[in-house]
Amino acid sequence: MRKKILWLASWYPNRIDPFDGDFIQRHAAAAALYNDIHVIHVAADEKQTVTDDVEQQIFKKSGLTEQIIYHKKLSTLLGRVKGFLKWRRLFKTAIEKYVQETGKPDFVHVHIPIKAGLLAIWMKRKYRISFAVTEHLGIYNNVDQRKFRSRNFIFRYYTKKVFSAATVFTSVSKFLAEGVNGLVLKKDYIIIPNVVNTTFFNYEDKHHPVFRFIHVSNMVPLKNVKGILDAARLVHDTNRAFELVLVGNRGNLEENYAKQLGIQDITFFVGEVPYERVAKEMKDANVLILFSNIENSPCVICEALCTGRPVIATDVGGVPELVNVTNGMLIKPYDVKNLAQAMTSIMRHYHLYDRRKIAENAKRKFDYEVVGKMFDNIYKKKSV
Repeated sequence: MRKKILWLASWYPNRIDPFDGDFIQRHAAAAALYNDIHVIHVAADEKQTVTDDVEQQIFKKSGLTEQIIYHKKLSTLLGRVKGFLKWRRLFKTAIEKYVQETGKPDFVHVHIPIKAGLLAIWMKRKYRISFAVTEHLGIYNNVDQRKFRSRNFIFRYYTKKVFSAATVFTSVSKFLAEGVNGLVLKKDYIIIPNVVNTTFFNYEDKHHPVFRFIHVSNMVPLKNVKGILDAARLVHDTNRAFELVLVGNRGNLEENYAKQLGIQDITFFVGEVPYERVAKEMKDANVLILFSNIENSPCVICEALCTGRPVIATDVGGVPELVNVTNGMLIKPYDVKNLAQAMTSIMRHYHLYDRRKIAENAKRKFDYEVVGKMFDNIYKKKSV
């Protein structure tokens, strides 16, 4: 029997930022295969690109209802305080209306404890409904500049309060969950991996005239795209024929650096593209490169593996939980020469990877039905 599950999302794709928490949206679609999922997300519109007051959008499809509420927020100190109070009021009103129209949910699920977890604590007191919390934010380490230790007392206090009040803690990686246990509080956890839409990310036996590496990210400094380009220059100097496609750049900084290195003829920048286009670019490539300084459990690795593409990635964070000798290579972070050596090696030994098997194994872990069933198992055990 399908249950009513209310999701309170701190991040979620919206008209201000279509990629904000897109991995949460995919989790929601997977969970909606077995239960009726209603997502509420309240987005602050500082630039007033959507509204100069309050606006709401509701989307319904196949067991999933997405309720996105936009509100005007000013960037001043007073504006931020008023914005938070307005955010909380709008969130509470949306929850109360949901309960009035559909009845109390069977269970509540928070995605990213701050700030949506505050509403789950309020619901637990008012409606006596328990909740789960899933953390996606990789701040529980000493590498990420947004690290938990550097956050203010209020952030740390309420993060701990949300985790403490939750009856279930899930994480997309053991690395992240252990980070929470080490820095916030000790709590048992369940690993539910990121999900991949295998309708798009699936195996195709393509043969490319030129060996092609691909990198997909938002290209923030932690992704070390500059290091990837430096490594590409080293490999290029050996006169090996290859191409490098980079997906997700928001400006020309990386492209200008490629020109500076003299590798503009083998590097191609695609920019931010829809999910389906990422899948096409992935299947047109041979190997994914991820040269990050720190990672949690990158969706892009799961996606590459579902297409049967081996992965070169740094041995950091939750990456070793995804990449091993059967589906790729782990390298040292920051070590450009190590990356260049791995690129050269994987081109030479590419035929040794069983790409169809890589895809099959990945689908058994990251497919919508598999991940959706994991959510369903939690809801069956914990719902009131």
